[in-house]
Amino acid sequence: MKNQFYKLPLSLAGIMQKKDHRTCTLEQSIAQHLHLIITTAFGELPVDENYGCCIWEFDFDNITSSHKIKEYIRESLSEAIVRYERRLDNVRVELEIGQEEQASPKSGFRVKKKITITITGWLHATNEKFIYEDSIFTGPLSYQLI
Repeated sequence: MKNQFYKLPLSLAGIMQKKDHRTCTLEQSIAQHLHLIITTAFGELPVDENYGCCIWEFDFDNITSSHKIKEYIRESLSEAIVRYERRLDNVRVELEIGQEEQASPKSGFRVKKKITITITGWLHATNEKFIYEDSIFTGPLSYQLI
């Protein structure tokens, strides 16, 4: 169906048995896809090596300035969203880079670089405003479900 969106992760076993799969709204589907773009490294998808964004390239980078990293990631995400998420118009990507202390089972606490991503745009189908926010921790890369 044209307006039916499926919730991730896909249950391939259920699909093979012709069972119904969980569905979601247009907004949830777009949010899932944006998260997938954010957490996919270039080259990870064999059929399209340009799918994803450059966050992985800065996973353990402690030398490049936060301003340069921020602009490079913002530009990479903007290009990927325009190319791969056509259900959004007038996309704007904003990033904040900071540090956050996290509990670690071995060493007590660790300070990790936190990248907060806010994506705004307009739903192409309804012309409603869309806002998505995600947080990524680098060194090693991990994310926080919001």
